Amino acid sequence: MVSGNLHCTKCGNFNNSWARACTSCGEETGLKMQTFTLDNMPVVKLVVLTVITGGIYTAYWFLKRLDIFNSFRSEQKFGQGIFGFIIAGCIVNITIVFYLAFAGAGLDQTFTLRLLNTSNILGFAVNIVVLFQTFKLRRVLLDHYVEHLGREVKLSWILTFFFNIFYLQFKINRL
Repeated sequence: MVSGNLHCTKCGNFNNSWARACTSCGEETGLKMQTFTLDNMPVVKLVVLTVITGGIYTAYWFLKRLDIFNSFRSEQKFGQGIFGFIIAGCIVNITIVFYLAFAGAGLDQTFTLRLLNTSNILGFAVNIVVLFQTFKLRRVLLDHYVEHLGREVKLSWILTFFFNIFYLQFKINRL
């Protein structure tokens, strides 16, 4: 997709895919503008994979497309670390659910309630982080397609809120 180096070889500054010279020091980047395409994916498949993996696929979906999203013309950029939190939170929740499912009958009721509360709080935190990242992606898509490419793309705030990456993938499939 991108030929050349996104990081300046002279100063190390991260440059967007359209920068022919480093935005910090002016050094030639050797980047050549190429077409970026986001993979189409059936939304039903995305929903099924997210459910089967206990939400882990949500982070994988972002990570798989991270370089493309970061190459779009937008001030907003994504880091990888936050998606590690999402994956870890989902794994801990899955572990708690399986632990309670298989050992729940013999556990103290107070301990079981504490585990359930911990799982609920962690799940809430993970969902808030996913929601923030989804709205950040919505902003990136609007910046890139509407402001820089002049394409008429409408992304509903309310549908983004309720359907997160499922709605954005639906819209990406139609770009």
